[in-house]
Amino acid sequence: MVVRFIAETLVLDQLGRTRRVIYTMLWIGVLSNSSGRSSKSSRRGSASTYTSSRLEVLRLTKGDAKQWARRYVGRHPFLFYNFYRLRPGYRDLLVDRRTQIVIVGFPRSGNTFAVVAFQQAQRESVRVAHHLHMPAQVIRAAQWGIPTLLLARKPADAVLSSVIRDPGVSIRQALKHYISFYEKAAEYRDALVVGFFEEVTRDYGTVLERVNAKFGTEFSTFVHSEENVKSVFDHIDEVHRARRGGRLDEKVITHPSAVKAGLKDALKEELEAPEVRKLIARAEAVYESLRHMEGRVL
Repeated sequence: MVVRFIAETLVLDQLGRTRRVIYTMLWIGVLSNSSGRSSKSSRRGSASTYTSSRLEVLRLTKGDAKQWARRYVGRHPFLFYNFYRLRPGYRDLLVDRRTQIVIVGFPRSGNTFAVVAFQQAQRESVRVAHHLHMPAQVIRAAQWGIPTLLLARKPADAVLSSVIRDPGVSIRQALKHYISFYEKAAEYRDALVVGFFEEVTRDYGTVLERVNAKFGTEFSTFVHSEENVKSVFDHIDEVHRARRGGRLDEKVITHPSAVKAGLKDALKEELEAPEVRKLIARAEAVYESLRHMEGRVL
């Protein structure tokens, strides 16, 4: 019942209620992190973390509080899985004991292409956890030894595409999500393969070969031919139109469009704000650390 209360109140619009949910999550996080520790220093560390996080929450606007809460939940599997299981549409996307591979990345990092192309290449059905864009999926997969493909795209490109898709999220909030997602996922670097946007969208078969080599799996690799790529995008378009009454929304569709290119150009000026520049620098550092993990240093 406590978990259900947290999950349901998390989505309420009133800032005061959102803050109460965040405080509850903080206490759960502190109790979870400090369980089994007996030293005074451990207790002092947990209390200090809680106090600084509480002060941060007090300074948040309503929109920032919601995004902060989403990031917090996404970094803690206990909260994440209990919350997301309440949404029937998410259950098949979650990591569970039947999952055979996890394909996950920040939004607009080739997620849909990677999942559809992977599924089309397989000779038989494979259970894939995907599209929830939170590091809790990576953490759970690492704990259970499930192969994981972490998708990554350059921060500015991924964030601009993401805020066009979801204009209710600011560039600053999206960058904080990017940083939070990949910093946490990188802690499990030994349990995953990184697939970069450029290679996933141009030579996906090579990426899947790395997955097979690391995990000893025998997934069929995607042949990156013009015909196969067209088949993937045709399927993406078909599903997109089916969900929108036959309409094609070029701001949302998960492949390049002239509309999105124009909107990105209009948003680039916002990247020059001082606070945003600092966040971009940190996000780029995280991205470069992923390149080092895969031995792909520019």
